[in-house]
Amino acid sequence: MFKELIKAFRKTDALGEMFTQFAEMLQTGRWMFTTAAAVVAKTTPADEVHDELFTRDRRINRLERSIRERIMVHLVTDHAQDVGVCLVLMSVVKDAERIGDYCKNILQIGEMFHGDYSRAEYTHPLGDLTERIDALFPMVADAFADAIKDQSEQAVSKSVIIRKQCDMLLGQLLTPGGATPPAEAVALAMRARFLKRIAAHLGNIATSVNNPVPLLDYDGKKPLDEPEG
Repeated sequence: MFKELIKAFRKTDALGEMFTQFAEMLQTGRWMFTTAAAVVAKTTPADEVHDELFTRDRRINRLERSIRERIMVHLVTDHAQDVGVCLVLMSVVKDAERIGDYCKNILQIGEMFHGDYSRAEYTHPLGDLTERIDALFPMVADAFADAIKDQSEQAVSKSVIIRKQCDMLLGQLLTPGGATPPAEAVALAMRARFLKRIAAHLGNIATSVNNPVPLLDYDGKKPLDEPEG
């Protein structure tokens, strides 16, 4: 499916423009992610980036609407052979849009939590997870742009590992009798949750390289978000 997608992009100007717009969505999402992460880690003041972050989120939303509109126009102007391509695009642009929303959520944690982080056993792993997610953005973008099968598989695997580690941190924070102050525990838990969701959406995008449309967001035949059992 994805090799057909790439061929379609190369032969059709309309699909090529959608491809470019989607790449911009991921680039903008990465900027929002690194910026929001700096605010929640208290290395960048929220008031310095708040307006720009929300401006870029609106840009992502406009790009999503533009791609959707282009898809509809493309399909109703005698391009029925590209239905599969368009279904893939419909799926991945929603993932990219949701990444922007979770970045806003991370920023809001930084704005609302006014205390200091006192538990390095949580802040250090969260910082490491943030760096790994940041590195996942270009990995996913390149795999999608060039239909790199091995790289997409690696991205899906990294996404799964990150999500499991986020769940481990959440479990520790929710264990009764913990010594973390309540407000700090809430901020840490929400950070872990939103990091997990961003990693999940990046993983979803990566699945589009190898999977047919019915198995988008799946690792093999297992949903990416299915709990271990």
